[in-house]
Amino acid sequence: PTSTVGRGRQLQLQAAHESSNELLSLLSSNTDDDGEKDQDEDRIKSEIASLESSFLSSTNTTGTNESNDPKRFDPLIGLYEVKKVLTTKKGDNPVGGKWTRKNGLAQKLFQTRTMFQHLVPFNATGLSLALRSETAVAEAINVISLDALDGLLRIAIILRGDAVPLSLEERLQLNTNRTITPLTNLVVRAYFDPPRIFFGKRKKGNNYSYLPLKLGPTSSVLLDTTFYDSKVRVGMGGTSGTRFVFTSTAEEEAKEYEALLNQPSSGNKRKVLTRLCAIMAASLYVAFGRSVGADKLLEIYASKAASIIANAKITAAALGLVKTLKPWTMIGMRIMAGVSSVISGIALLLILFSSGGIERDGMERSPSPST
Repeated sequence: PTSTVGRGRQLQLQAAHESSNELLSLLSSNTDDDGEKDQDEDRIKSEIASLESSFLSSTNTTGTNESNDPKRFDPLIGLYEVKKVLTTKKGDNPVGGKWTRKNGLAQKLFQTRTMFQHLVPFNATGLSLALRSETAVAEAINVISLDALDGLLRIAIILRGDAVPLSLEERLQLNTNRTITPLTNLVVRAYFDPPRIFFGKRKKGNNYSYLPLKLGPTSSVLLDTTFYDSKVRVGMGGTSGTRFVFTSTAEEEAKEYEALLNQPSSGNKRKVLTRLCAIMAASLYVAFGRSVGADKLLEIYASKAASIIANAKITAAALGLVKTLKPWTMIGMRIMAGVSSVISGIALLLILFSSGGIERDGMERSPSPST
């Protein structure tokens, strides 16, 4: 009997793997036709349902000792790209918020480059909280990357959090009277730090210099896993039932978060906005002079502008050169200053109206002192 059960389980997993290959094929097909898009989405939903039905079993939801072993999360650890989001409500945008909303300011100025949702070993970044060392099973790393001006400008938004499994009692309570798919023993609550936002400008080659910023409150979300294999992980929003399809990746872009998280924050929101105002004022002065009132702005932010260039005398001399340089040189400087003012202005707007995250479930806590 044991061998029969084992063989049955093996065939079940084989069927699920074949279904995940079909899902990957559907995800890789692109079409601009709205009707075909709707049909493809229906097929994707059908494949996900097939994957979930083959994966979910009584041992996955009953809360036995075996099903609550922390090692059950080990196969989920890895780097994943966000391939598809299937919301239960029209207009919902659980991945990225205002940063990826099609009619939002960010998408009018930037294009989404890539999105990731990694699960890495607990404290792999060195940023996990010690108080969760006994309960957390992983770190959740959500990454959104956007580009503008053919990659000249880049923004990366990173949410880092500690993933803590729900207890059996918590799951039973949440599953009581639940009208959507019940939570499994792979559900976790991710306790996220304030979003980290990195404004980047391309230097030589493909290297970028970044202005890092912590912005917004801490938050927490529920995320369940309703299927996984070596290629695909299907996530489910714990409160909405939204489905996320994550595919395993080994791309270098997937590891960019490591270097970014090692960068110290440039300060709170007010300090960064002040610095950007100073940069914009100095750039406007060089580009247009007194005609746009940039000299008044420069007086207000003079100390900040000087600290950015690191020397007040150099700042004054550089501004004075605008009147003495040859016309063609002055035109070049004014063009560069105009571009700089636009960039700093874009950054100002995005910081003022920005937010980041994956599906919040109402357990948002008070803002961090850094905001």
